[in-house]
Amino acid sequence: MLNLLTIIPAFATLTTTTVPNVSNPNVLTRTVVAGDFRSSATDQYSFEFQRELTGDTVMKVGYIRTRGTGLFQTVDGNPRTACLGGTSANPCPRVDPTRGVIRLRANQANSIYNALQVSLEKRLSRSFSAGVNYTYSSFIDTASETFNPSNAEVAVAQNSFNLEADRARSSFDRPHRLSGNFVYQLPFFDEQGGFAGRLLGGFQVNSFFTVQSGAPFTVLNGADPAGALSGIDGLVGNSIRPNLASNRDISSLTIPEIRALCGAPIANNNCPGLFTRITAAQRVGDAGRNILRAQRLTLVDFGIIKNTRIAQNVRIQFVPICSTS
Repeated sequence: MLNLLTIIPAFATLTTTTVPNVSNPNVLTRTVVAGDFRSSATDQYSFEFQRELTGDTVMKVGYIRTRGTGLFQTVDGNPRTACLGGTSANPCPRVDPTRGVIRLRANQANSIYNALQVSLEKRLSRSFSAGVNYTYSSFIDTASETFNPSNAEVAVAQNSFNLEADRARSSFDRPHRLSGNFVYQLPFFDEQGGFAGRLLGGFQVNSFFTVQSGAPFTVLNGADPAGALSGIDGLVGNSIRPNLASNRDISSLTIPEIRALCGAPIANNNCPGLFTRITAAQRVGDAGRNILRAQRLTLVDFGIIKNTRIAQNVRIQFVPICSTS
């Protein structure tokens, strides 16, 4: 039987709940879509040249170009303007001072991808097959994410008044990628006759490897000291970048080299050797988006497969695999 007395405190709690102030709904934080919100568009063309080098070996060379327009992007729909003396406590006014924070989903981003692809494939013959593939590419965009996943960049432009200033290497850009594989059936005891044949025959070795460039990433200032662009950063993440303090090409620096230039340990996330925080008088930093790159990825898988014939049409397979990166 339900005891009604046990739910009385719930009603008591409701009566003491603070009611939000909705006297001016325009100043409430909101997420909206643009009036012309539409599906994104993608144009792609490619061509490929194939050449048979031997009876079981084929070489392919191809080129791919993909352009994305009207891509989805999160935009500050009512950003703060530039002003003198703006601070976090006393920020600059918004474009529309009668409205509050507006997180706008719009078709503002664009991208371009170019890739040269080369592959060499040897079809199975004499118990051996293999393939090697190489891609040299360039992936440029103004935004790589619509939302803000924890493993990617902040999905909003640093400067709402100049979205093209964020045009840079995409977070998914991998200029070099080399991969290959092979399968080889060991030519011993193919018929697996008798006990020795079943024990020593049917072995197959295979491997797959991948070597590719690391992922680009952006150095962030951590906060907007002037409050000039404070808006949807609380909903999406603050994308303000610092100033670049070095005139050297830092795009090829490794993580250990970056740490060495910043000083180890890196105190309070400061890096005076490469970056300096922006001041309250600045609106945005001059460091570019995705100007650093993580370490190269190397992955090698190696396997030995043992196929043992139990009957004419029945086999048992044992597959130990070794992987390293």
